[in-house]
Amino acid sequence: MSDPFSEMPGMPRPTRRRFEPGLVQEGLRALKDTLRPAGSKARYATRRAARSAMEGFRRTQRLAMKGLHRAQGYGQNLWRQGQRKPRVAGVIAAAATLTLVGAYALNASGRSLCPPVTKGKTPKFHVLMDAVPQATAGSEVEINYDVCGLASGSAYSGRVRLIQSQQQPAGKKNKKRSAKPTPLVVSFKDRVDGPATRREQELKLGSTKPGTYTLELTVTDSKGRERKKVQKVVVKR
Repeated sequence: MSDPFSEMPGMPRPTRRRFEPGLVQEGLRALKDTLRPAGSKARYATRRAARSAMEGFRRTQRLAMKGLHRAQGYGQNLWRQGQRKPRVAGVIAAAATLTLVGAYALNASGRSLCPPVTKGKTPKFHVLMDAVPQATAGSEVEINYDVCGLASGSAYSGRVRLIQSQQQPAGKKNKKRSAKPTPLVVSFKDRVDGPATRREQELKLGSTKPGTYTLELTVTDSKGRERKKVQKVVVKR
């Protein structure tokens, strides 16, 4: 049926607008450009959180394995002593269990060994390093150390240097010295949580041969002050 008003003079004819996909595409493109920065930030935050969680899991796993190996070593020693002296072995077992549990809890908690800071006094910048047990060739050495006396958030750079100790044979002092062994060096950077910060650094021995080595830990703060700790490490087969 036709429109009765369409034939009336002076009445404008109704117009029909076509669907324009170009406008919709431009709108979608503008919305995508607006949301792109937010999406990038979200993906970066997700990757960073996943990386932090994985590092925490790996550290906890290493600490658990270390405690298990120590417990196995204590168990073997107590078993040998128990065959010879049962009563003495029982006393030693109780003491060893308490010592092991206390040491493992301290290490797992990450509690710093830096001395307490006295109110009103400026803390002294220095570095502490735990004794490194005997290592096995081709394994990884875990170096636990403390950075003391730096304000929270302060940046520092560190370096671990492992070099084999040279022993000159007797009766060959006049001959030319052999070439110095190439040291194993690892450099890293970090920031402290406060004036008493505990950290852990891994050192992969790789193709390091068995022998006696000198382990040097050097920490330099943002002012150029350098602190160093040195100890002997024995690498076995």
